[in-house]
Amino acid sequence: MKQLFTLVGLIGIFNLSAQSFLPNAANNQNTFRASGDAIIRVQPDQVVLRLGLDSRGKELVPTKEENYRIIEQAITYCKNAGIPSKHIQTDYVSIRPSYNHHKNLKADHYNVTQILCIVIEDVPSYEKILTDLLLMGINKVDQVQFRTTKMKEYRKKVRKMAITAAKEKAEFLTDEVDIKLGNIINISEYTNRPGSSFGQANYANFSQNVVQESTTESDASPLSLGLISLKANVTLTYEVE
Repeated sequence: MKQLFTLVGLIGIFNLSAQSFLPNAANNQNTFRASGDAIIRVQPDQVVLRLGLDSRGKELVPTKEENYRIIEQAITYCKNAGIPSKHIQTDYVSIRPSYNHHKNLKADHYNVTQILCIVIEDVPSYEKILTDLLLMGINKVDQVQFRTTKMKEYRKKVRKMAITAAKEKAEFLTDEVDIKLGNIINISEYTNRPGSSFGQANYANFSQNVVQESTTESDASPLSLGLISLKANVTLTYEVE
């Protein structure tokens, strides 16, 4: 798959502040600190649907049987759609009577709820599967979650990109003002949770050089809203010679 690389960097004016050039009283040395951000937007390889059926009826047995019938029909449909049994699980079952307190606590009606958790690995088919299940009678959609089985690999990649961005910023800034960098004496890192939003408004003054990579061919694809975003921020502290 074609990879697109976009460098969104060096936005605005770089400022050398007390946060970036700090005296270290312990060893009488100065330090320089620079941060870099990296963002990877990756195509998910799984979609998790948490959905189910709420049923209500005057009689318990017919209400329960109708609920179970539709749920079983939904499970059979998912299996026929190629979803393995291990990826189709009943997540929650509830049978709750509702009482009329004006009729000697006699049950007025019954609420029966079943929730299914379905993992779809054929990601492009998820929309059709969801639509078909809704047409079948499923009336409750709690969650549609996009995820990847390569999370560890992508986290490692986005961290490396953030380190590169921080190094490039430090070298650029110090070269411009004839500061000679020494060894890196400290590194700190922040990585967001998958799917968290990102934007330039979240970047501080010294986190402006952002490397962004997309593993999709076009942001106009139908799944563009389902892309998983991973962001890492790395701050490097150098000795100044």
